[in-house]
Amino acid sequence: MRLAIVSRAENVSGKEIMTLELGAGLRTAGHEVSYVTSIWNDGGYQARLRESGFDFREVPLGAISATLRWDCLTMTAGQLLRLPGLWAEYHRVLNAGQPERVLHTSWHHLLLLWPYLNRSRDWFWAHEVLPDKPQYRWLFRRLARRICGFVAVSHAVRDALVQLGVSPEQVAVVHNGLQDLNPSGTGAQPDQGVVRIGIVGQVEEWKGHHDLLTALARIPAGVPRAEIHIYGSGSAPYRDRLRRQVVSLGIEDRVIWRGFVQDRSRIYQELDLCAVPVPAGANEALPTVAIEAGFFGLPVVASRRGGLLEIIEDGVTGRLVDSGNVDQLSSCLQELISNAELRKRLGSAGRHHVKTRFGRERFVADFLHLMESHRGVSQDA
Repeated sequence: MRLAIVSRAENVSGKEIMTLELGAGLRTAGHEVSYVTSIWNDGGYQARLRESGFDFREVPLGAISATLRWDCLTMTAGQLLRLPGLWAEYHRVLNAGQPERVLHTSWHHLLLLWPYLNRSRDWFWAHEVLPDKPQYRWLFRRLARRICGFVAVSHAVRDALVQLGVSPEQVAVVHNGLQDLNPSGTGAQPDQGVVRIGIVGQVEEWKGHHDLLTALARIPAGVPRAEIHIYGSGSAPYRDRLRRQVVSLGIEDRVIWRGFVQDRSRIYQELDLCAVPVPAGANEALPTVAIEAGFFGLPVVASRRGGLLEIIEDGVTGRLVDSGNVDQLSSCLQELISNAELRKRLGSAGRHHVKTRFGRERFVADFLHLMESHRGVSQDA
C-alpha cells in the first residue's frame, strides 16, 4: 500500500509523534509511506522525518479561522492568497506519489484541500474531542460525504464525531500506539528523600499546570519531599502566570522548570510519577504522555476526562480525579508520595497495560486492517 500522511506540524507534539510511529510501523511491514507538511514550521518535525529517512514535501498548508481578531484575519487572508499555489503543489504530490490512501490530521487541511478529496482514498485521523457547535455540525456532515471515513484515536473522539452528525458506521476507533521506549523495563532511578512529579507537554492552560501547582501547595512539606518538574514549552503569558503563581504559593523551591527535552526516555527516567490534570472545560483525546509514562512504570494521576479513561484504570494503573477538583488531586498525590510500594504496584500494572493495549504492533496492525478493508470501495459508494 502507498500511504500519504498530511500533517501541518508547526512543531512536534503528540499528534506528530503518532504520525511518525505509524509511518515507521507501516514501512517495517513493507508499505510505502510519504508525508506532506507545511512550509510554516519550527523545523522539528521535518528534522525527524529526515532522520527517519522518509520522503516529504513542504507545501503552503496553514490554517483558516473565523475568529474576528486581526492576527487570525491576517493568517486566513495569507492562506487564501496562497491557495492556488497550494493546490498546484498538492496536485503534483498526488500525481508523483499516486497514494492509495491519504490520511489527514487536521480539519483545516480538509477544508483547504477540499477539491482533491476522494471518497475512495481520503481519511480524517481525528485527534481532538471537537465541541458540539453548529459550525462543526455543518462542516462534518458535509465532510462525511467527501471522504472514505474517520479514524478516531479514542471512543471519546468517536462519540464527539457522532454527536456532530457523522454516521457511527463511518467512524472507526484505533487507539494510538508506541514502540516501547523502555524495552529493558528499567524504572526511574530513585532520588532518596525526593518524589518527582512530572507534567509533560505543551505549557498551556488546557493542560492544567495551575491546578497541579495549587495541589502541591496543599501537601504539607515533609519527608519524602515532593517536587513538580515541568517539561515543555508554550505561550509566554501562561508561563509568566504560572511563575507568579509559584511565588504566591511559596513553592519556588519545589518547582523545577525543565524546558523542552526531545529525548522522551530521559524525561521519564527522571520521574517517580506523572500528572495529567486536565482542567474543567478542557478535553484530551488520548494523551500520549499517559501512555509514555506507562512504559516506564510510572503511575499516572489524571483527570477523569476524554481518552484518559481509556488509558488509566483507577486504583489499578493510576488514579483518576474529577477535573478542577484540586482537593482530590492533592489527596491522590499525597497518597502516592508517601507510599513507594503503591507507586511501584500501580506503575508495574500500568506498564503491562500499555504494552498490551498501546504497543506499536497492535496500533499498526489495526490501522492496516482498516485501510485494507476499504480497498476497492468505489468513489460513488
